[in-house]
Amino acid sequence: MALLIDAYLTPFFPEHESLFDEAAVVMIDVLRASTTVATALKNGAKELIPTDSLEKAVKIYSSLSKEVRFLGGERHGVKPSGFDAGNSPFEYTEDSIKGKSVILTTSNGTRIFQKAKNSEHRIVGAFVNLNAVLSYLDNYYFNSGDNHKVIFLCAGNNGRLSYEDMLCAGAFISNIVSKVNDVTISDPAATAMNLYELHSENLVAYLKSRDHAIILNNLGFADDIDFCFTLDVCPVVPLCSMASIKAFDEQNLN
Repeated sequence: MALLIDAYLTPFFPEHESLFDEAAVVMIDVLRASTTVATALKNGAKELIPTDSLEKAVKIYSSLSKEVRFLGGERHGVKPSGFDAGNSPFEYTEDSIKGKSVILTTSNGTRIFQKAKNSEHRIVGAFVNLNAVLSYLDNYYFNSGDNHKVIFLCAGNNGRLSYEDMLCAGAFISNIVSKVNDVTISDPAATAMNLYELHSENLVAYLKSRDHAIILNNLGFADDIDFCFTLDVCPVVPLCSMASIKAFDEQNLN
């Protein structure tokens, strides 16, 4: 199997029509949208509907019946007025969201989740579901055909690089490279992998010292940070369709 691994470490990059053709794309916003998506699906949400603006989120929410809707999101880390929840994974409990459509709008992640719509697989990844995503790639992407391309999209923070997203991508890449012989790695992907391996022995402590974690800690979200940096506590694979994100269910395969 020949494999190309690429990464976009900030959300703004030149896009062209065939960029994501036949690729598996892993979209990462560790703090906190990817983690919240995985948590909500683990706790039984029917789907998450990402949108890039507060106005669109409220419009979608208003179009659904009260019994099946839940409105979540943040701006500058804080829950908007009138929303059911912010962007803390702890707000998406089973009692709150089981069986519901969760409309989610965040400053960074939900914009990334709407990219790469012509790719073969669009997956939301984080530390909390890292090995579940790796297993999905092994079982449902790498086992078919001869040539493969995995692209990591990092949400960043306000358009700039964020260490937690880059090192999460690096963790994925390091794991994949350890199992694949014929692999080509782009410079950004290699950078993410090398930095992850450099900091892997003290990863959580290092990430807590970086910009985005400091901002969230100052807003009172220290517990969120700890949860977001914990491996495999939400073993689900969020798959993006054109309109929503749902948990992969092997029983529903055709």
